Amino acid sequence: MLKDKLKNLPKTPGIYKMKNSRGEIIYVGKAKNLKQRVGSYFIQNKQHSRKVLEMVRWIDDFDYELTDTEFDALLLECHVIHQIRPRYNRMMNHYESYGYFQFLSKAPYLRVLSEWSEEGLVIGPFFKESKIQELKQIINSTYRLDGPLKYVAGIVKSYDELSPEEEFDLRIEEIKETLLGKSTALLTRIDQRVQAASERHDFEASSQWWNNYLTVQRFLRRNKQLIQIMQNQTFVGILPENGAYYCYLYAKGELLNRVIYQREPSFQQAKKRLEKGVSVKTWKRLEAKERLNKADVDLFPIFFNYLNQHGQVLGFAPQEK
Repeated sequence: MLKDKLKNLPKTPGIYKMKNSRGEIIYVGKAKNLKQRVGSYFIQNKQHSRKVLEMVRWIDDFDYELTDTEFDALLLECHVIHQIRPRYNRMMNHYESYGYFQFLSKAPYLRVLSEWSEEGLVIGPFFKESKIQELKQIINSTYRLDGPLKYVAGIVKSYDELSPEEEFDLRIEEIKETLLGKSTALLTRIDQRVQAASERHDFEASSQWWNNYLTVQRFLRRNKQLIQIMQNQTFVGILPENGAYYCYLYAKGELLNRVIYQREPSFQQAKKRLEKGVSVKTWKRLEAKERLNKADVDLFPIFFNYLNQHGQVLGFAPQEK
């Protein structure tokens, strides 16, 4: 049965759903070429991971759905996985490991959470919790949020101008502004420490601070568009494929609409047509949506990474809608 199905698979994009003998979907995957990808599971290959080898033992049947493009297959795969959470997708995909920054009015002033909290200011979710913990350590080291040197002078402003408590509040605001994408002050503070360590010829400390700089820079770069989504920006993606132009509307962690042009449209043209196809009810629901959840954020790298590599994507501020 499987051999016959494999022979008849099309060489086109789509998703496939692996099933066990009870008809349960145990894995969902995407393919640019369904025939080639699905067939690869049933060929002996030393590059197969232990988890894949284990999964193949349980495959009794499969279904598939065709899509116009590989990108549409990626988006559909993400949607279906979130809907049914197949066993082997849970084993191979860990969006649950996303985490949050939490700001409190008393010590500890900055915490990392694995789940959302209604207490204080919470920013996220970001990928992934271990990276957030690393960033938190750098922030604490830079701004002296904990320990006996909490009120050490000169972190942000001189105590000649402010009281220790007022100066400490400025540090917290600076951190918030950085994590909300409104400031690069954290990078400036770290760079100052790189320079200071170099001037006193402490090259080991200088190297460590420089590594901290690169860690923060990577985090802010990777999460730049995610932060913009949290601030209610909408995004339009245009993907040229097979002589057509596939256009997508993305907001608040959700793919809202897709239209196809035979000639290349401008972003404004695509945006107007895409938004027109979204119901008033959906816009109102999105306006009431206060935060992104982890499943929303899982779609983020798929949308932006693919379009940045194979097409184009542009963000629009909320007031432009």
